[in-house]
Formats: sequence, C-alpha cells, structure tokens
Amino acid sequence: MSLPDHALSGDDPEPPDAPRSADLPRGEAVLARMRTENFPVASRMLPQGVREHLHALYGYFRLIDYAGDEAPGPRAELLDLLENDLKRVYQGTARVPVLQALTPTVAECGIPFEVLVKLIEANRRDQRVLRCETFDELMDYCALSADPVGESVLHVFGRAEPALVAMSNRICSALQVLEHCQDIGEDLRQGRVYLPAEDLRRFGCTDEDLAADRASTRLRGLVRFEVRRARRMLDSGAPLISQLPNLGRIAVSGYVAGGRATAAAFARADFDPLGVDVRPSKARTFAEWARLYVLGGSR
Repeated sequence: MSLPDHALSGDDPEPPDAPRSADLPRGEAVLARMRTENFPVASRMLPQGVREHLHALYGYFRLIDYAGDEAPGPRAELLDLLENDLKRVYQGTARVPVLQALTPTVAECGIPFEVLVKLIEANRRDQRVLRCETFDELMDYCALSADPVGESVLHVFGRAEPALVAMSNRICSALQVLEHCQDIGEDLRQGRVYLPAEDLRRFGCTDEDLAADRASTRLRGLVRFEVRRARRMLDSGAPLISQLPNLGRIAVSGYVAGGRATAAAFARADFDPLGVDVRPSKARTFAEWARLYVLGGSR
C-alpha cells in the first residue's frame, strides 16, 4: 500500500524517487518479530485492549528499527518520512499502516510526540555515528533508542511519573546493552560497534576479536563485564515493579525476567556470543517472571 503522491507534510509533490510506505514491511511482518525478543512483549495474561496498545507500540518501534538498520535505499529519507507520518498520528491522519495502528494508542494513553520521536533520532544517529568512546556515550544513545520504549509502556498503564520513568530507564538501557552483546558479530558486519571503545581497550580487544567465529578469552572477559553491568542496572530498576498496578506489574515483570534470563544464557554460553546463539530459555524466563511478580522486584 503506497502513500499518496503528495508530500507527507504540505501539498508539494514528492520527488519521483522519494521513499514511500511500499518500502516498508507490513504490520504482520513487523509483529512477527516479537517471537525473537528476549522478553514477552504482550503477555496473554493481559486484557485484549492493553495487548493491542503494546502491539501497536512494538510495531512502531520495530518499524523504526527496520528503517534505520535494514531498509534498502536512502534510510535517512525513510526516517524523515516516518517522522512526518508520526506527526500525522497526532492529527489522526497517519498514512503508514503501522502508524495508523498506533493512532488510538497515542490518543488513549497520552503518549507525547517527544517520547516517540526519540526512536527516530536514535536511528538517525546510527547513520552517522558508528562507534562510541565511553559507556556514558552508550547510555546517551540508549536514552534515545531504548528508554522511550519503557516510558511509552508506563503511559499505557497510566504511571509515567518521573521517579518511575527513571527506574524504567535503567531497565531499558540494561536490556539494550544485553542486546548489543548478543549482536556483536551482526553489528560489526553493518560497520557498527556499540561496545564502548574504552572497554575494548581495557580488555585488549580489537575488531579482529569481534569478527571471529568464536569469542577469544579477552572478548569473553569483556562480554562478562558488560553483562554483569547490565544485570546490576536491571536489579536497580526492578523495584519499579512494586510501584505498578497489577497489569503493569505483569508486563514489566516479564521484561525484567527476560533480561535476567538473557544474562543467565550468557553465563551458560561462557560469554561467547560469536560461537553460540545466546537466547534466554522459556523456563528460566517464566521462573524469573513469577519470582519478580510475587516479590515486586525485590532481591
């Protein structure tokens, strides 16, 4: 399904080679990616209305990632198209199907444009910044690429309060760090290295280590360091669970559980994401989920 032939903002015609919604995957294909996530995106224990909101948000987040990471052609222009259509979401006139599905969620949950547009800014950054020097720089990136996800979810449950958003940010940044550790080889093939350069130097790792078929001893040491740091961040944000209503508690417990189960999967793989497909087991995720739900994030 293509966009009309006039611009997304204003009435001027688009250039003939401008990207259109036909360049984007359909909503069903985007939502199918949920099965590959480290955590349950929208538990069947949640009511249908809440699950629809979470699905709509996930579809948006994944579509933006596709535009910045996988789409053929001019990705910057595709991101511009999506930002223009995100503005239309707030007018009820979105044209991209995935953003049309997002429209009722934004309206009913009051999710600000300034939160959702950060994902687009993160993917623009990916087009021009291929490495980060320090962990603080990585956290600045996560503030755009990961933290708005949790803040949006808190809006779904009506609890996007500053103190709770701060805890959510720690959870989301931790999940992002774990994903970067899983995807070291894939990221390098795209010319990107998310692991901080200062940490690579500390452990004596080079691009050759990142490109190998199996992780060297020094790279395993680095991955262990990053995974344990992410686990501490997860633990520091987990008390958020006890501050949420029951439905929010179910959802966020699942996200933290997926992170903890992923950290455990790294340990089982001897911290080698190059030679092993590091994925959390369903049994470990469920056990962590139940524990977190009952204890409210307490250790």
